[in-house]
Amino acid sequence: MVEVGESLIGSEPLSTSIKRILLDRIVGGDLVPGERIVESRLAKELDISQSPVREALRDLAAIGLVEIESRRGARVRQPTAKELRDVSEVRSEIDALAARLAAERFDDDGIDELRSAHRQMIACHQDGDYAGMTAADAQFHLLISRASGNQAVERVFGQLEPFARTFITLTSPNVEVEGILRQHEGILDALVARDPVLASERARDHQLSVREAFFVEPSVSGEDHPLA
Repeated sequence: MVEVGESLIGSEPLSTSIKRILLDRIVGGDLVPGERIVESRLAKELDISQSPVREALRDLAAIGLVEIESRRGARVRQPTAKELRDVSEVRSEIDALAARLAAERFDDDGIDELRSAHRQMIACHQDGDYAGMTAADAQFHLLISRASGNQAVERVFGQLEPFARTFITLTSPNVEVEGILRQHEGILDALVARDPVLASERARDHQLSVREAFFVEPSVSGEDHPLA
């Protein structure tokens, strides 16, 4: 049983903590596409009521990671490459705006955190730890969105990032990502230089590169390919 203590609740709502736990399990492969998530079982495991579990599942359904069917409950959703393409297209503008705003607001401690996330990303990739790599990638971009000082940017980033992270984690072993990873260094250099225009351009180009690298052409039937 998971301890419902400070590590689970902290200062955030209980449903948010449960959503984070479920996201980690999906990204880590403990919950795979098509697998049922039984509210009562998870509530018993966490020693909590089913209400916050239900709320967390609704939140995950809203961002496309879970599907909820009447009388059948919730299942981990099988996302499509087209969905990642769409998310990355929106992220390209959100990340560009975040980088432009953050370039003039990052302090030295923030830059150090960004460097640490970048180093972690590279190390995880070298170790073949794709879940760790995408977690470090998420942290890298989260730090930039926070440094933007714009709550709307942070909110939209928080809604879009989990879907992209889940998709990329599941497909990274089959996709060449070294070039995409190297782009983070360019973003970092632009932020260190406090150059808002260059940081914005590089952040946008990075997300558009993700969009192209992970997009799978539609099948003959016209439907998007799910994850392999």
